[in-house]
Amino acid sequence: MDNKSLNILLIEDDEDDAFYIKDILNAGLGSPPPQIEHFSSIEKNLKQINPFDYDLALFDYRLGKTNGIELVRNFRRQNCNIPIILLTGQGDQEVAVEAMKAGATDYLTKGKLSIESVTKSILYVLGLHKEAELRKQAEEKLKKSHAQLAKAYEELQTSIGKLETAQKQIIISEKLAGLGRLVAGVCHEILNPLNIISGHTQSLLMERKTDGPLTSDLNSVMEEIGRITKIITGLLKFSRKGSIELKKFNIVQELESVLILVEKDMLLEGIEVIRDFESTSAMVMVDTDGIRQVFLNLLNNAKHAISNSGTLTISTEINTSDSSLQPAPSAPPSRQLEKILRIKFVDTGAGIEKDDLEKVFEPFFTTKPEEKGTGLGLSISYSIIEKHGGILEIDSKVDVGTTVIINLPIQD
Repeated sequence: MDNKSLNILLIEDDEDDAFYIKDILNAGLGSPPPQIEHFSSIEKNLKQINPFDYDLALFDYRLGKTNGIELVRNFRRQNCNIPIILLTGQGDQEVAVEAMKAGATDYLTKGKLSIESVTKSILYVLGLHKEAELRKQAEEKLKKSHAQLAKAYEELQTSIGKLETAQKQIIISEKLAGLGRLVAGVCHEILNPLNIISGHTQSLLMERKTDGPLTSDLNSVMEEIGRITKIITGLLKFSRKGSIELKKFNIVQELESVLILVEKDMLLEGIEVIRDFESTSAMVMVDTDGIRQVFLNLLNNAKHAISNSGTLTISTEINTSDSSLQPAPSAPPSRQLEKILRIKFVDTGAGIEKDDLEKVFEPFFTTKPEEKGTGLGLSISYSIIEKHGGILEIDSKVDVGTTVIINLPIQD
C-alpha cells in the first residue's frame, strides 16, 4: 500500500456488520489507518454524499428501498470511477453478476468476510483503478499527440501547397524574364526588314491596282505583316522592365472604364455581365495603362470562352494581406502590406483542359484559333500584375467555366 490514508465510504444498514467491517479495514490496511465514513440510511444521506471525496466505497446490497446496485449506478451516472465493492449475502451470485454489470469493481460475500479477503479485494480494486487511470492518461496523451500530429500534417500540407505555388510562380517569372531579355534585342531587328517589306508591298499595291489576282495576294501579305507587327508590339510591351508608373486610383472606376468598351458586344452575344463590388471606393497603387490592358485581356478571354449565352461575374473584395505578395519594384522599401484587393472574373464558358491550364501563362500558348489570338495576352497580364507586386491566378474546369483572380496590394 502507498503511505497514504484511504478515504473509504461504507454504506451498511446493519450496525453490527458495519462495526465488524470497520475493524477488518483498520486491521487489514494498517498504518496510516483509513478514514472511514459510515452511513446506515442511504435515502436520507444520498444528497449530501459527494462520491468524488472518497478513494474507495463498500456498499451492502440490501439497503431498504435503494439497494446497493442502484447506488452503484447512481455513482457511475455521475462519472465517478472510484473502486466500488458490493457486499452480498450468502449465495447471491446473480446479484453479484448484476452488480458487476452495473459498474461494481468487485464483490464479497458477507458470510466469508475476513481481514485477508477484504484486504486482498481492496488491493485488487485499487490496482485496477490505478491501471485504468494510467490507461486513461495514456489515451489522453495519445489523443493530444494525434491532434498535434494532425495539425502539424495540415500545416505541412498547407506549406507544401504554398511552396508549390511559389515554385510555379518562380518558374513562370523566370520563363517570362528570359523571354523578355531575348525579345528586347530581337524585335527591333525584325521590325526593320518588316517595315521595308511593308513599304514595298504597299508600293506594289498602288502600282498594280488593276491586277486583281496580284492585288489579292498583296493584301494577304499585308494582313500577315500586320499580324507579325501585332505580335512584335506585344512582345515589346511585355519585355519592358520598370516601365510602369504607380499612382493611387479607384480600381472599380478603372474596371468600369474598360467594361464600357466590351460590354455592348457581350450583350449582343447573349453574355450577361454581373457586378459584385464589395467596395466601390477601393484605392490601389496602379499603372492605369497596364491595369487596363490586363482587364481588357481578361474580358476578351472570357468573351471568347463563353462564345454564346452565359454569364461573366466580376467581383472585388478586400482581404487581409497575403504573405506571398511582394512589393512592386517601384514602391518604397519601407512600405508595409496590410490588405489586398482581390478582383475575380468568373465566367461560365467552356473551361480549360487540365494539361493546358499549366501552360496558360507561357508566351505564344493559346487555346484560341490562330486568327483569334497571339498567345501573349495572359503572359503580358501576368508580367504587368507581377510588376505591381501582385499575383495573377487561374482556375478552370471543362464545361463549368474559368475563374481568374487578381490580388493587388493596398497601401496605407
